[in-house]
Amino acid sequence: KPRSFLLHGVTGSGKTEVYLRAIQQVVARGDQAIFLVPEISLTPQTLERVNQWFPGRVAVLHSGLTQRQKFDRWWEIRDGAYDVVVGPRSSLFAPVPRIGLIVIDEEHEWTYKQEESYPLYHARSAALELSRLTGALVLMGSATPDVETYLHASHGGHRLLELPRRISNPERNQIEGLTQELAQVEICDMRQELREGNRSIFSGKLAGYIEECLEQKQQAILFLNRRGSTPIVQCRDCGYVVVCSRCSVSLTYHSADSRLACHRCNRRTRMPRRCHQCGGAHIRQLGIGTQRVVDALLERYPGVNVDRWDADTSRTGSGPSDVMARLMNGETQVLVGTQMVAKGLDIPNVTLVGVILADVGLFVPDFRSGERSFGLLCQVAGRAGRGAAPGKVVIQTYRPSHYAIVAAADQNYASLFQREINDRYEMGNPPYSRLVHLVWQDTNDSVCQRRASTMARQFRQKVSVEGLSDVQVIGPAPGIPARLKGKHRWHILLRGRNLHRFLEGTEFPPGCTVDIDPVHVL
Repeated sequence: KPRSFLLHGVTGSGKTEVYLRAIQQVVARGDQAIFLVPEISLTPQTLERVNQWFPGRVAVLHSGLTQRQKFDRWWEIRDGAYDVVVGPRSSLFAPVPRIGLIVIDEEHEWTYKQEESYPLYHARSAALELSRLTGALVLMGSATPDVETYLHASHGGHRLLELPRRISNPERNQIEGLTQELAQVEICDMRQELREGNRSIFSGKLAGYIEECLEQKQQAILFLNRRGSTPIVQCRDCGYVVVCSRCSVSLTYHSADSRLACHRCNRRTRMPRRCHQCGGAHIRQLGIGTQRVVDALLERYPGVNVDRWDADTSRTGSGPSDVMARLMNGETQVLVGTQMVAKGLDIPNVTLVGVILADVGLFVPDFRSGERSFGLLCQVAGRAGRGAAPGKVVIQTYRPSHYAIVAAADQNYASLFQREINDRYEMGNPPYSRLVHLVWQDTNDSVCQRRASTMARQFRQKVSVEGLSDVQVIGPAPGIPARLKGKHRWHILLRGRNLHRFLEGTEFPPGCTVDIDPVHVL
């Protein structure tokens, strides 16, 4: 029988409770547990609950610890001073002497994959291998499981557990085990809003719900997965877009400090008064980000207490704990944020969630873009209606008929899964094959392209000579973005079933990154 479990439960169905009770059973018999979370700063309430269940026996590992703190914590764990180790993907390698259970919360999250430096491992795969070596159980949980993991579980590779209903908190509703309805989700076609003359960030429906929410002393969350004020600064005379000198991406305007910033390398510069290309003075800001949403809220609803939670505020302003404290005590009436607000928040007074623009990320040239958009929308929709009052969700989009948005509005994972599996079968994408992503980086674009082209030619010759019909060589092509932190990028994608044999004995040149089973193919 498989020693791994996939817990598929809708948002608010009690997955964290299952994790904690499972850990309690393991600890009671004298073993220890590792509790993996996607990112430590995004799960403050989960950490609080773990500490309440196991006071004084929880070790938290994260990048914010000093080297001395990491050293001391490491040896304390090795000596068996803690029953539970909580942290991101690297916590899996903590020297837990009596490992009995590994919990992977939100197992679908791509942050479990190490992409910055070698080894390029996935914590989920590493946890399953650790389970095989030690006999420990693996419990993976998600409201929107990874399509490949769910298919594996459906075929018996993991034991599939389902929590199809949201369970109300007895502390809030006085009735233990009472089932609770998911928030009501409405799709708002922003094309129709434009036809009717509405040029605002907020549709008429969302604006009305926000006003109603504020009048009833309830709280709202507005989600937009794009930080800053405006993502594009353009000259209206010649069309020139201000881009980063080190990365081939546009600079984003941040009104808080009146600066342009690159969200790839963090390079900052002043807002230009005149166009660098034609000298024109008609410089305009296009698009929206979280800061602009905050500004629009304050303009439309004067006096409302608005808080913002994204990577910018986490770096320069108050930390996640301060944001959470203000939200919990009701000081914050409206919270605006990126994907940080979509995970781990359980605030009973939040009755409204507004998705400002669901199209962000929907058409990224990656075969997983639909699945990721669906997961993000379902997660953020799950923040509404966790208390006694029913929840409402408004999804604003210019593509209301897109399958991922329709499935997210219905909270219908089965529909999304079936569509994704059919598409991947037709294209031969995972789980029906494996991928290897090869990326070349160099300060010289022609050198980078030549190296990638040479290897692609060698691969195709090998496929032809050996008659391998199940191996495809895709590329070379410029990466997305084509230039990053001063280095040009070219990439090749290998797709097939026996790629380990195909690549056996291959020598890769300097400057080439080899990523097996990548989570991104950009």
